Amino acid sequence: MSRNIMPTASVHPKQPCKATNQIDSPYASNLHTNYTPTESEIPQIKEFLTDPLKRLSSLDAEIERVQSILDELRHERCALSDEIEAHRALISPIRRIPFDVLGEIFVHCLPDGRNAVMSSREAPILLGRICSAWRSIALSTPRLWASLHIPTPMEISETGQVLAQPEPTFIAKMERRCEGAREWIGRSRESPISISICIPTHVYSYELQPSSMKTFEVAVAQILASSHRWRKVDFRATKDSFTRLQQLAEDAVPLLESLVIAGGSLRAWDPLASDSSGRWTKFSGLLSARKLRKLSLSYLKEDLLSLPVRWSQLTHLNLDLDIPAKFGRTSRGLRYSDIIKVLRRCPLLVSCGLSLESTAFDVLLQPDHELPLAEYTLTLPLLENLLLNLSGRWDECHLKHLDLPRLRHFEIKFQETFSGSQASRPSWVPFLSRNGNSVKQLIIDIPSLTRDELIGFLESVPLLIHLHVSSASSSSSVVDPEVIDRLTGTPSAENPDCLCPLLEELQCNGTHCASFSESQLLSLVQKRSDTEKGGLLKRVDVTFHDRREPKNFDKFLDSLIGSGMKVSQRNQSGTSRQAPSFTLNRTTSSYLLL
Repeated sequence: MSRNIMPTASVHPKQPCKATNQIDSPYASNLHTNYTPTESEIPQIKEFLTDPLKRLSSLDAEIERVQSILDELRHERCALSDEIEAHRALISPIRRIPFDVLGEIFVHCLPDGRNAVMSSREAPILLGRICSAWRSIALSTPRLWASLHIPTPMEISETGQVLAQPEPTFIAKMERRCEGAREWIGRSRESPISISICIPTHVYSYELQPSSMKTFEVAVAQILASSHRWRKVDFRATKDSFTRLQQLAEDAVPLLESLVIAGGSLRAWDPLASDSSGRWTKFSGLLSARKLRKLSLSYLKEDLLSLPVRWSQLTHLNLDLDIPAKFGRTSRGLRYSDIIKVLRRCPLLVSCGLSLESTAFDVLLQPDHELPLAEYTLTLPLLENLLLNLSGRWDECHLKHLDLPRLRHFEIKFQETFSGSQASRPSWVPFLSRNGNSVKQLIIDIPSLTRDELIGFLESVPLLIHLHVSSASSSSSVVDPEVIDRLTGTPSAENPDCLCPLLEELQCNGTHCASFSESQLLSLVQKRSDTEKGGLLKRVDVTFHDRREPKNFDKFLDSLIGSGMKVSQRNQSGTSRQAPSFTLNRTTSSYLLL
């Protein structure tokens, strides 16, 4: 039965409630006034209130009776509702899902881009705490336990130092963690597994004693028995901690496809020294795994060509062999002649990342005059992704001789420590002019980048979809009104200078990157919304290095809102003032400007 509930009028706390049947009182005219009754009126008022007080007591009793009935009804309703929901749960669709399908759903709950962690807030442990049935399914799904990240934290003292001899409580904690890792890996049964073990980067210091690295070695000891099932492994520690891994035989890792090794040193070392302790040698089976396709090496001092890697079968390669200055060491350096020899052995490369930092050891590297020009050139027919982290060294210019006909993603970054001018830095426009016809994503972070060089980049990439320009330390803005004007136009016979006609995403970040106005930004968004004339601009992220709002800026915002766009603005602190920053995301029919 439907009920019509009328809203009740609000009553001021100082105002009396008006009863339905008012008392016919001889003192009605004196109520709610400052009138003071006489001595003779006081007993009369008390006698007059006898019947109303009885009525009030009767109403209280009735309210208590009705409230008791209401409470009983509410209790009955709650119990009935619980039984109904319990019966509805029996016919819930998820109960009818076969266990194997539910297990497959559980697998898709695992984190993307990293290994699972031993946390009750994430799958798979979280799934096992929902109910006994789900726990049973989780424990009987080996693939759910086929990835694991094992952190090996150090015990830090109050002064911020890593203790050479950990406390017993810390040792017990690490033992429990290792026991959990053993049980976790056991649940994966015979499935190929992915494991990562790392030491926090803040402990990479040559003052540390080897004993403080025992936690990494203890963790490694727990997973060695399962090496025959390793598919992807990621080890990050100091070189002194890799001894047991370096001794693995090739047959011990028959399924290994992806390997990441990042190792520093516990103490300063001479780049020309021939110390062979704790080194990766030709007998290191981890590097010579038969199925290895992806390899990342960081902070190693071995000669690349001396490593037993099956270079010819690699599809992904990342080399970062220079030890950063923050680790307090001298680096051996990685010269182009080393790189070209390695790349020549990798004809199947699809993705490659190279980091060449400028270090004090550069003085020991002499120019590659012994190599003829023909030796500088190299064609990698399958390479689609190239990441270069450069520092302005003399030999980096030779990388421009790479011929990459299938290049899709190109990222180039110069270290912030690079202080050279554009004149002292070789231009990369010729490289893109030769390889940019198929590039769809371009990421540029060059401190001394000029507007003309940026335009040269963009003219070389006609199929570009994603553009990210960052220039935090540049003295002048790179993306200026001229660049935006050429991006704003639509391709046509009347406008042949239009840049990147298929552009869908534009990011322009850094305190000295964008110098165009907000009105130009909004004009770019509006004119790039016509898919018939070019690419549909889906996302724009811009940080301005100073504030300049046009007089009609509010009208622009109003017009955007009126056309169905969601608009807001965020500010980021600049060097001397607030720097306005915009992020625009196209939804189904509107933009979101954050």
